[in-house]
Amino acid sequence: MNDTQSQIESILFAASRPVKLGELVKTLGLGKTELLELLEKIKNEYSARGINLIEKDERYQLVTNPANGPAVGNFNSAELREKLTDASLETLAIILYKQPVSRAEIEAIRGVNSQYILRQLLIRGMVEKSTSSEDSRRYVYKTTLEFMTHLGITDMKNLPDFEMLTRAVSLPEEPPLPGKKSNDEELEKNENAPASQDEESGIKN
Repeated sequence: MNDTQSQIESILFAASRPVKLGELVKTLGLGKTELLELLEKIKNEYSARGINLIEKDERYQLVTNPANGPAVGNFNSAELREKLTDASLETLAIILYKQPVSRAEIEAIRGVNSQYILRQLLIRGMVEKSTSSEDSRRYVYKTTLEFMTHLGITDMKNLPDFEMLTRAVSLPEEPPLPGKKSNDEELEKNENAPASQDEESGIKN
């Protein structure tokens, strides 16, 4: 391993977040072609280890090996159990397979107002919101690298089928405490309104 490759690995590990290719170019003073070759080398060398390198939209992050997903999933299951409801899972599946997708498109598929769920998914780091490349007045949603890591996806070309997706992220619901509404009851209250159409206006929620 050369010094530059070692530096790249250290930066990716220390960042604990997706690192843009441009950030690495600026930090290390390397050409893009040379850097891409080193990143590909790291990706290949790590492919059989407990840590893998994944890439999405020229952003790189070190993540756990998908083969160790069950063990990692069991470790993280307590926290995730409180995060995902059936409605959240449905919305995530739509975004995952149709991304980038607007709120209006999501609501057209679900048939209900999805503002509350999308806001929760944004807060939890499962999805991200950005300006549409086709129309700067519109906003679109995409899944984050964090969500890809949870599913064990290292390449967007290798998405699981829907049944595999639901097995990977659907967790048993815990009964609500006495006198407290469940997550689904709260979502139902927020979804009684018809699907909105203000996403096309470019107004942030």
